[in-house]
Amino acid sequence: MKKPTPNIAELKTRLRIEDVWRMLHLAGEPATCCKSPFRPDEKHASFSIYAEGTRAKDHATGETFDVVDFLKKALDCDTAGAVRWMREKLWEGCELPHPSATRGKMKKAKPWPAMRRGTAEELAALARRRVLPVGALRLADERGFLHFGEQWRHAFWCITDAARRCCELRRADGELWPGFGDIPPRKAHCYGDKTWPVGLEEAEAFSKLLLVEGVGDFVAAHAVIDGEGRAEDVAALCCLGAAVCLTPEAAQRLAGKRVRIIPQMDEPGQKAARQWAQSLHAAGVTVDGFSLAGIVDAAGAPIKDLGDVFAKANAASIRANPQLLEICP
Repeated sequence: MKKPTPNIAELKTRLRIEDVWRMLHLAGEPATCCKSPFRPDEKHASFSIYAEGTRAKDHATGETFDVVDFLKKALDCDTAGAVRWMREKLWEGCELPHPSATRGKMKKAKPWPAMRRGTAEELAALARRRVLPVGALRLADERGFLHFGEQWRHAFWCITDAARRCCELRRADGELWPGFGDIPPRKAHCYGDKTWPVGLEEAEAFSKLLLVEGVGDFVAAHAVIDGEGRAEDVAALCCLGAAVCLTPEAAQRLAGKRVRIIPQMDEPGQKAARQWAQSLHAAGVTVDGFSLAGIVDAAGAPIKDLGDVFAKANAASIRANPQLLEICP
C-alpha cells in the first residue's frame, strides 16, 4: 500500500533547521547563537536558531526563517522545490519517526506551570536557603521576576519576566528535580526561549544595569542593588547560562545605557562575558566588567560566582577586597 504524501505542516514537525543545516553540509555549527551558514567568513555571530529548532533569525539582515524558508535560502529554490527536497530526503527513503522518538527532532513545547507571587514566609525561606538578605527577594518580587508554585508534586521558585519568553524553575527545598526516562536528575527546568535575556524589557527604564549569568546570580544581583541603595537607577539582567548568546537584536535594546558584567569565574563564564561585552559595545552600550578574583571561601578555594559572595565567601577575603562595597556602576 502506498504511503500517504505528507503535507508541509507534517514535514515541519519532522524536520528542524539544525537537521537541514547538517544534511546540506553547510559551514559552521547550528546553535542559539552562531555565524550565519550563508556568510561563513563573518567575524561575529549574527544568526540564531530558537523555538525548539523550528525558527531562525539572521540578525544582520533581519530575515526570519522556518525550515521551509531556510531551505529556500540554502538551495536558492521556491517553496515547491523545498518541499520536494524534504519529501525526497525524509519520506520516500524511509518511514519518518514520531517527533518524540528520536533525538534531534522537534518536540512539542511543554506547558508552563501555574505561577504566583510568593508569600512573606516563602520569600524569607528562600532568602535563608540562598543566604541572601530578604530585601533582595522583596526587590526581585516587586519587579515581577520572582514567582512560586508547585510542579510534579514539588514546591518551586522560579525566575521570569513580563515578556514571559523564558523561565527557570528550581525546587524550593534545594534538591534536584527527579529524573524521568532518559532525562537525568537536574537542578533546574527551563521553559521557553533561553536565547533572550531575562529582564530586558524592564531594564529599558533604567540607565545602569548589572548583567549576570544564571538565576542564582540574578537574585544575588538584587541583593547588591538593594544593599547599595541603588534601586532607583540600577536594574539586573540575566542570561540563562554561559552558552546563551547576547544577540545584536537584544543588545540594541540597551543602546545608550551603562552595563557592568559580573561573570562567573570559570572559563565558560569568562568566555560568555567577552562575547556579551563585544555585542553590547557594537550596539553602542558603555560596558565594563567586575571581577570576583581574590574572593575565597572558608577553605581558601576561589569562589565561582556572585551568589557565592553571599553564601560562601570568607569574611577576611571580603575585607581584603574593598571594591565589593561598591559593585553597582
